[in-house]
Amino acid sequence: MSGPNYWQRKYTRRGMLAKGATAGLGTAGFALVGCGGGDDDEEPLDLESIPTADATKQQEAKSILWPREDTTAKAVKGEIYQAYTTADVTNLDPLASPSFTANSAGSWYYPRLLSYKPGYKVPSNGEVQGYLGATWEQPEPTRVVFKLRPNAVWENKAPLNKRAIDAEDVVFSWNKFAAQNTSRKDLAKLPDNPSGPVESVKAIDKTTVEFKLQYPYAPFLSAMAYSRYLQVMPRESDGGYDPRNEVRSGGPWILDNYQRSVIFQYRKNPDYWDANNVLLNGFDIPIIPEYAAGLAQFRAKKVWGFAVRQEEIIQVKKEVPELALDQGAHGRTAWMTYFGLKPGTPFADDRVRRAASMLIDRDLWIDTFYNVSQFRTEGYPTDVRYHSHISAGWEGLWVDPKSNDMGEGKVNFTKNVAEAKKLLEAAGYTSAIESEIAWIATGQYGTTFPKNAEVIKGMLEESGLFKLKQVNPDYQTDYLPKYYFAKGDFTGIAVGATTAYPEVDQFMNSYYHSKGARQKTSFQGTVIDQKSDDMIDAQRKELDAGKRAQIIKDWQKYAATKMIMIPYPGQSPAFSLFWPWIGNAGVFRAWDAESGRDTTETKLWFDKSKYTG
Repeated sequence: MSGPNYWQRKYTRRGMLAKGATAGLGTAGFALVGCGGGDDDEEPLDLESIPTADATKQQEAKSILWPREDTTAKAVKGEIYQAYTTADVTNLDPLASPSFTANSAGSWYYPRLLSYKPGYKVPSNGEVQGYLGATWEQPEPTRVVFKLRPNAVWENKAPLNKRAIDAEDVVFSWNKFAAQNTSRKDLAKLPDNPSGPVESVKAIDKTTVEFKLQYPYAPFLSAMAYSRYLQVMPRESDGGYDPRNEVRSGGPWILDNYQRSVIFQYRKNPDYWDANNVLLNGFDIPIIPEYAAGLAQFRAKKVWGFAVRQEEIIQVKKEVPELALDQGAHGRTAWMTYFGLKPGTPFADDRVRRAASMLIDRDLWIDTFYNVSQFRTEGYPTDVRYHSHISAGWEGLWVDPKSNDMGEGKVNFTKNVAEAKKLLEAAGYTSAIESEIAWIATGQYGTTFPKNAEVIKGMLEESGLFKLKQVNPDYQTDYLPKYYFAKGDFTGIAVGATTAYPEVDQFMNSYYHSKGARQKTSFQGTVIDQKSDDMIDAQRKELDAGKRAQIIKDWQKYAATKMIMIPYPGQSPAFSLFWPWIGNAGVFRAWDAESGRDTTETKLWFDKSKYTG
């Protein structure tokens, strides 16, 4: 047995929590436990038992939160925002790339038919508004017609040279999406995806596009606003330029300079139809994969906002008090631990999956990565929620796993080593299950993700019921084809991120339906949980919001009884730090990060009066 694993180093005994013991996630050397025994007699951490700070300290913490003041009236145009990212793109073609990274980059310059209306000082509610589509109508439940903006043009660069963006570009982009995009089965009706909602797309005239649906599809308008789906590209990208390595903008920003593995430089598009309301001149986004290097750049004021790890927020704020402190809302993304489903795998048995879930100390995991106990000690507001099989951020749809509303599946979200052992013995496993556990160790999912996975591995091994060999596949050549898109055709366990879908149907259908593009619950789509499939199909076709919500809740309760995947433990709204010269920071709030390129990034400005760089 090697040295203690991460969370054991951080919290050797519950008593240390009361003393506020912490450790930085960036510390070197995670020697994980691979032997049995451990602290089976330790009770799971109960975050609700940790006392909060007194009223005075709570008021002090509240007083330092960023006020989210709308300063648009005094905004001065110009300047380049200094940002960063942790990983490069696979390529620049959002409709054909195997990775979400191309969509993330493409959201800066390729428009969508719709976008999400930002929240004003409060979170957005997912309502859509026009983007390239100036207006739209739905004359019948299975037909939607868009009218394009007459003043929308492509970038003034050959071979387009300010050509009008027209309906044929939309049709071209849809056909390419339906043929090549990794998410095509979320939307397109295809020979190998007969249940896809979109039957056809055609140009009525130069500025009119019609979408024909094969059934009423509740999330359709949200899908047209989502950056991971239909980004509109010029038809000249087929032969007129190389879309894997070049772009032609039709949105608010131009990719002015891209140096692979070094930097993205976006600049304001002077020919964008709403250019007069774009305040900044652009964004410099260097690629900084290492957390320590990024934090150093942030402290040096060379990066204006940085994802400071939650357990370091309090200390960094104390050391650099002039930094602005903001708190977000509950996120709508639930990453997961999922299982290889090849014939003969132990993980085909729901008792094994449920047992694995019972070995996760959710409160301890959340406290480790959201620093809840320390925030409470300092008076910072917290709100801990467990994820069900959808994220705890889906207000009005989420079922709380800690409540009786979850039904009989509630027990599977509580750490219980003794019960887990009984389940494994009933399934025929009287000694530790030996298997692999895989995750990427590079920065595509951020610098904290590998630490998330290491802690999950350690928790599964702590009781001695699992003995796991760590595997860190290459993201592009190994992880994406052999784990993420393998549909269960791999050995062991994997810990992975999920796409940040803006509509819960897209998440449920993609990851949990046997025909989903990213499904991880059915071996190659051949072993089907028909009850789960039927419930997912039913909610996407139900146009009555109340009835649809109940189907989604019933599906969560059913999924909990099978533990078809183990969702990440949960969350508490995260805090962020940034330099206060970012005008309008936190005022106009995007529904999802990538949807804000035309709504929130355009509202930011450089407040020179607060600049101390």
